[in-house]
Amino acid sequence: MSRYVGAPGLWRDWITHFPRLADLEPAAREELLANSLEVLLSAGETGYREGDACNNFILRIEGWSRIQRLSANGREVLLYRVGPGDSCVLTTSCLLGVARYPAASTAETDLREVAIAGATFRKLLNTSDVFRQFVFEHYGRLLSDMIALLDELKFRRLDARLADLLLARTADGAALEDTQSRIATDLGSTREPVGRILKQWERRNWIAMTRGRIEVREREALTALAAEG
Repeated sequence: MSRYVGAPGLWRDWITHFPRLADLEPAAREELLANSLEVLLSAGETGYREGDACNNFILRIEGWSRIQRLSANGREVLLYRVGPGDSCVLTTSCLLGVARYPAASTAETDLREVAIAGATFRKLLNTSDVFRQFVFEHYGRLLSDMIALLDELKFRRLDARLADLLLARTADGAALEDTQSRIATDLGSTREPVGRILKQWERRNWIAMTRGRIEVREREALTALAAEG
């Protein structure tokens, strides 16, 4: 499915996905609906690139995307993910500061989102108490999540963070199907140290690995390690 931007004002159900907007002032609601567009992206498509102009406020309805930067040595660094019910903290920051994107966004799954024109975003920030509160609540929460991520990178051991990741992504009992390189990126690391830790755990029979697939066998051991780190 290729990227598609729908016509404004023709799909008015999206606002129900964001309960905090239910109390919008009537004039603000009409302004918002009249200046919003539906956006559909397929998995793997680019939402925005580093250096792109920021023209719209984005609210995610369905699907997940990853926000990442390339380091000076060309390594991809995951900043955060955006999922259903979320806005994008970088988009909000760029709109407020009239700046270009300092990172890139890639769809991890097929996704549906709403794009609100930048001019409407700024107008409603000034005229709608409900919209202003909605925006800054999302912005504050996502900013706190990013700070928590930085704290993890600085203060928690890599093996503890890796254990947390495996436990979270296999919570339904299924094996994790992903590459070691992608797992390392998600942890702000590189493939080599992540691979060494996984090999150690495999020798202890905590996990079983095949190409692109990791099965957790000893959840208690990984849970204890994660708690220590």
